[in-house]
Amino acid sequence: MPFAQLVGRDAELARAGRLLEPGGDLSLFVTGARGSGKSALLTAAAAAAREAGRRVLLLRGGDGPWPLRQLLLAIRHDLAVLPPGIKGPALAFLGLTPDAPPHADDLPAVVHAAVTAVAATTTGILVVADDAHELPPAALATLSQLTAGPRVAVLTAGRMPVPEALAGFAVLELAPLGAEDAARLLDDRDRLPSARDRATILHRAEGNPAALVEFGSAGSPAGGLLAEFTDALAVLPTPARTLLLYAAAAGFPAEAALLSRAAGFPTEAGPPSEAAGAGPSGEAAGAGLPGEAADAELSGEAAGAGDGSPAADHWLPAVESGLITRTDGLIFFGHPLAAEAAYRYASAHLRRRVHRDLAAALTDRPEHYALQLAAAEPGPDEQIATALETAAAIFRRQGLRYRATAAMQQAAERSPSPQAAARRLTQAVADARDLRDTAWTTELHAQVWRLTDDPDVLAAAARPAATAMHWAGRPHEAYAMVTAAHRVGPQANPAVAAQLALIAAQIAWVTGDEDHRRGLPTLLAAAGEHTTAEHTAGERPAGTQHGGTAVDSATAAYVREVIDPAGHAGRELLDAVVLPEPGQALLPADRQRFGLLGAIAYVEDRAPLAVALLTASVAGDPAATPSFGTLPTLVSALIDAGDWERADRFADPGLVTGLPAMRITLAAMRAQLHALRGESEAALRLARETWERLDIQGNRAAHIRLLRAAGLASADSGDQENAYRYLRSMFDADGRPLHPHLSSRAVAELAITAVRCGQQADARTVVARVRDAAGAGPSGRMTALLQLSEAVLADNDGEALFQQAVAESDYPYERALAHLHYGVWLRRHRSPREARLVLAYAGRVFEVLGARGAAELAAREIAVGVQSATPQQSGPAALTPQERQVAALAAQGLSNRAIAEQLFISARTVGTHLSRVYRKTGISRRHQLGNLS
Repeated sequence: MPFAQLVGRDAELARAGRLLEPGGDLSLFVTGARGSGKSALLTAAAAAAREAGRRVLLLRGGDGPWPLRQLLLAIRHDLAVLPPGIKGPALAFLGLTPDAPPHADDLPAVVHAAVTAVAATTTGILVVADDAHELPPAALATLSQLTAGPRVAVLTAGRMPVPEALAGFAVLELAPLGAEDAARLLDDRDRLPSARDRATILHRAEGNPAALVEFGSAGSPAGGLLAEFTDALAVLPTPARTLLLYAAAAGFPAEAALLSRAAGFPTEAGPPSEAAGAGPSGEAAGAGLPGEAADAELSGEAAGAGDGSPAADHWLPAVESGLITRTDGLIFFGHPLAAEAAYRYASAHLRRRVHRDLAAALTDRPEHYALQLAAAEPGPDEQIATALETAAAIFRRQGLRYRATAAMQQAAERSPSPQAAARRLTQAVADARDLRDTAWTTELHAQVWRLTDDPDVLAAAARPAATAMHWAGRPHEAYAMVTAAHRVGPQANPAVAAQLALIAAQIAWVTGDEDHRRGLPTLLAAAGEHTTAEHTAGERPAGTQHGGTAVDSATAAYVREVIDPAGHAGRELLDAVVLPEPGQALLPADRQRFGLLGAIAYVEDRAPLAVALLTASVAGDPAATPSFGTLPTLVSALIDAGDWERADRFADPGLVTGLPAMRITLAAMRAQLHALRGESEAALRLARETWERLDIQGNRAAHIRLLRAAGLASADSGDQENAYRYLRSMFDADGRPLHPHLSSRAVAELAITAVRCGQQADARTVVARVRDAAGAGPSGRMTALLQLSEAVLADNDGEALFQQAVAESDYPYERALAHLHYGVWLRRHRSPREARLVLAYAGRVFEVLGARGAAELAAREIAVGVQSATPQQSGPAALTPQERQVAALAAQGLSNRAIAEQLFISARTVGTHLSRVYRKTGISRRHQLGNLS
């Protein structure tokens, strides 16, 4: 495989790159399936070694002494400076001197001596040997011996098992590419297939790079693996080729006995029946040479193969060739292209006959029967369409999302009625969304629009399509899909209209776009009276059937929460929620309802309830992970509730493969966790990396999270000016929250940072705007955050506000934060002893949470209190020379970063010095530093 096609092998390339590094391996054997990219990896590793200044020697297969002569030829210009005992035999072997060459058996020793001697004069030599299974024993032994020296490393590749001579080599097996890397490799091709074909290629290639390239090519490349497998088929006995055709046409690992019966071969169970494979004329279908000749040859030869020998004998040549394996009676192809070669070997006419035989043999497996029947009988047919729809439902229950989508699309294509086709395509849209294939989802959605103008069908198709677009990082297109479906006309089913409003609200929450938010009332109004139900969601016992009204009441409440957060439309619903009993079975409607109520609970600042509801929505789910609609809300609620370990687990990017916007959202949450834990460098690094991939207008929620993470991390590092800049950017120029929920919840942290860098006046403006936005009845959490903000900014008069903030906050991190700053206030203004108790509580909570930075700050404040209670020098005279320098520069208005640059220290050190200055002098504000002189 060409070097340019090396995709998804960064870790493997890094492993190969560690050869010759101090403490690294000196040998590595790369293996993997055919077409997995072994040669490409060796090529890339050799190029990287050359760039690093290493000498690279290439060794290729060949007969006799040729492979070892290659190594001598590669270093021939270096031989002249070697000692005569090494130089002479090497030049003689190359015929570059008149001396008689040594005996061929001495060649390995000569090569070893020459390469080792040359390596001693360089920074190291990397010997790269591909196709090790084709090298002669002498060459393999020499490669092993070369690794005994400190300056020679050997990188080789080949098939398993590892040659005996290389038994001491470390082994690196190339696994199939992951879904995202496979898609990237396919999408890099010049010829871009349709979204459906792309999904099919990704499914069939099973992550094998060569299969992705060849399936994605217009024709089979000369010398490709498909051609090799076709050549391997040509030399097999006809019965073996026949059975391989049936195995390939089945499309799943089927029982060898079933395939043999379908093909008309005798099995241990008895002779073939007509229904199991032999046609009315007694002919058994088979495959040999392409076209009519194959049909004629195999119809006779396969049928005449009933010589009493068991069918397993006919499988044996294919097993020995490596084309298939037989495990527990099931037939598995050894490579995706081997199955493709077996299927392409037959004519289209013969393939249809094979599918017909397989359909007759699979009547007890409706999902596979439907696919075989559809492949055998072309054209519109409602019976086949119904069978395919049933197959799709089975695949869906089994979690086989590609198969479900493909079967549902086929069902639509075989539907005689456009209305039935549109309905079936709508389900295919949802299946493609669950497959996380945005391109296929949008392609199917477009087909629905070409088939119907029914408002209900278009709305039903818009919801999964818009969801897929939203989490693929295209929220504005997603919102346009929703509004387009709404404009077609009123939906007959109000629940469908409510669902449109719901997805639009979810998009508006993430984008923070005012136009999106302003469009929600119109969408919600289309749901009519059903948006305000007589029954409260959560009143009915879990596990019972729910009508549209219960779902619609929660839907309407969530949408209204996004429209007007200060209106608190979901509070009454949450007060009536009944959680299910542990282990209680839940219907899909229950899961959806609890997930939606969990989102409302999060917005209403009831994190523990949100966690319970969202966890209930996924409890007992075989996948054991929330859907990608629920996932970010659950992670957010876990962070707020103080369960950071579970938040870490659910923020794993591996859970959101194929969802770029979701990956960015989870990255922002992980950056926030790093910052809360005091892992400042990790938080800032992840924030910068995520901003590079973020469309701020498409995901303002993630942007706000990153700003908070960067602000907290900067503050922890002592860079208060930048910390304030980051946190202040969560609000507009007039102080209004850029995100109605996420910005407001950082107001106390902004106020605390403002005090540290002299921005109290600006911070008071922001606090006032946040209080306005919170409305007349803010949540208990929001009330506590505002009280803490105002207490910090109140200077000497904040005790009552501190006490209220401490009493009313039930979010563990924020409660500890309130105790921390109340303790600092007590130490400075009234009672060091009482301060120690309050600070100790804050420290314990921070320790339990894992907020190490905040816990250390609490410990330092306690220590300061102890010191202040004993006689010691204080005032300007107590300052060290560097503390005086820092204070003087800060009094001139320089930022921490500017001071750090002048004094050649870090910004964090500047912050530490200023904290000591404040403590020793009793100064509490930056602008007071000028009084020290």
